[in-house]
Amino acid sequence: MNHILPTTIRLALISIASYSAIAAASNVLPPATPADIAAILPPEQVVRKTLENLPQLRSGTLNKELAQASKQRLEAGSHEWLMRVSQARRTEQSGDSLRDQEIAIERPVRWFGKASKDAAIGEKTVDMAQLSYADSWHEAGRSLLNDWFDTLRAVAYRQRLQEQADITGQLRGMAEKRVKAGDAARLELMLADTEAKRVEAQLQQAQLREEQQKQALATLYSGLQIVELQQLPAPLKTEQSHSYWVDQIMDDNHELELAEAEAALSKLQASRIAAERMPDPTVGIRAARERSGQERIYGISISIPLSGTARKADASAAALKSKMAEEKYQFTRLKVTREAQRVVSESQKQYTIWQTMHAVQQQSQAQATTALAAYKLGEVSLSDTLQIRRNAIDATLAAEAAQIDALFAHARLELDAHKLWVID
Repeated sequence: MNHILPTTIRLALISIASYSAIAAASNVLPPATPADIAAILPPEQVVRKTLENLPQLRSGTLNKELAQASKQRLEAGSHEWLMRVSQARRTEQSGDSLRDQEIAIERPVRWFGKASKDAAIGEKTVDMAQLSYADSWHEAGRSLLNDWFDTLRAVAYRQRLQEQADITGQLRGMAEKRVKAGDAARLELMLADTEAKRVEAQLQQAQLREEQQKQALATLYSGLQIVELQQLPAPLKTEQSHSYWVDQIMDDNHELELAEAEAALSKLQASRIAAERMPDPTVGIRAARERSGQERIYGISISIPLSGTARKADASAAALKSKMAEEKYQFTRLKVTREAQRVVSESQKQYTIWQTMHAVQQQSQAQATTALAAYKLGEVSLSDTLQIRRNAIDATLAAEAAQIDALFAHARLELDAHKLWVID
């Protein structure tokens, strides 16, 4: 049996020997390009078709058609023509029987600019429906991006554990040969076998999680196929300033524009309801034949309702709703600003976190490679080798998770800045 050096000396030898391995393993990933990032995302045409077929987007299309119908209704007005026809029979004291007949046509008339106010409300309703559709598109894109990267994480996690299971299997094979050759105690084979089973159990859990994520993705987004890459691209560094990206997100934000449109619509509606304090007159023309046509009457009629406290109360309520909508807009602006700042900061910080985790991964992987070579030569015990390998896989999983988080953060930044999957 080969002599096993004391632990401190063995670890020192590993550290010294690992320098050459680190130099070989620390191959920094080449700088990423937008094409590299696009390679891990689903094709844009597939994304567009998928989003258009989502129930919430189909409902948004119907809502736009409903808004057009509402606009036509408002332009036409709620008043309708009314025709009245009457016929009466009169009997005079002389016994003569005479007939009286009358026909009248009348219609309420919108005045004091009410028709133009209704038209403006109709236009704003259509604008709101379009903004609501755009906001639904953006939210659906966010959900798709989240689900896509969750699946990508599951796939990458399974791939790394598969690699670890293969290496652990190799270690078990080495331990078995050494035990048979009498160079190691049987305990080493038991340790290697336990570690192989532990990693296999983790791999099975990872496979289940990957399968569940893929099933969920296929159920929610028919036609999308996850990309399985052996090596993920390096994340893109956010070059522009923090304020630049915040301005990009704020300049064209559908949620903010929708809240602004709601406030504007509420203001128009309040103005329209306030105009109802001056009721619409009903104008009509009439023609009558009395005494069996002996007398003919032609005329016009105008009737005006007398405004009461109910109209005043409606106007006050509408004004309050308009103020509430304005406050909601201000709240939405604060929320969107805070969210934009968070997304930009996360994109910038995740890139730095990935760089740090990547460096740790390279060093841990180099140490694991050196430890494996040392174990083959009998310079390191199996327990030390297994511990170093656990540290290496933990560092690898953490680095890859940070890499995916950085890729996701940048994609989310471009999505919110309307540089990715922009609605037509």
